[in-house]
Amino acid sequence: MRGSRGRGAVLLGLAFIGALGLAILILWPSPGSSGGHQPGFPLPLEPTAWQAYRVAQEAARAWQPDALLSSLSAQWQRTRGVWPTQTLWMIHVYSPSSGRLAVFRVELGRTRMLQEALSPYPLPTLAEDQWKVDSPQALEVWWGNGGSDFLARHSDIGVVLQLKPTSPTDNRPEWVITAIAGRQIQVMAISGVDGQRLP
Repeated sequence: MRGSRGRGAVLLGLAFIGALGLAILILWPSPGSSGGHQPGFPLPLEPTAWQAYRVAQEAARAWQPDALLSSLSAQWQRTRGVWPTQTLWMIHVYSPSSGRLAVFRVELGRTRMLQEALSPYPLPTLAEDQWKVDSPQALEVWWGNGGSDFLARHSDIGVVLQLKPTSPTDNRPEWVITAIAGRQIQVMAISGVDGQRLP
């Protein structure tokens, strides 16, 4: 009984961080500054998740010395066939000693804290030493396994990329890519350890 309550608490904590991150992503406009595209691939790939997190780490540790990565995410919205030209990252970190969560925004090599709050429950954090697959590699797997076809079928589409723990009890990193076009949704999970597509 106690175990089920603990698992429920963790799940509620994950829902809390997910809702907070989604709200920030929706309310914050996609960047439009110059950036790079890989030939044949429409989404801007820089800064990568690794690069963005390294930029945010200093600010996160200044906020709380024991700050750990809980999740990170980026989104791109294609409107009338036009994609943004730069990636904006939202970095979620959690401090076990204080029980607080902070959200940092990373854009153009600059970091800004958007929000910090007391988390209602302890949040799982990523095993950073197992994070081997960066965002361009995750997007490449998605692109070659149905992502390019999905984008070709729709003009207005949104893509959300998130790195998170595999489960509340498994802190191995996992990429989740969600593409949305009207009522059509495509979701793909990719291991952040070896880049394999997950069931």
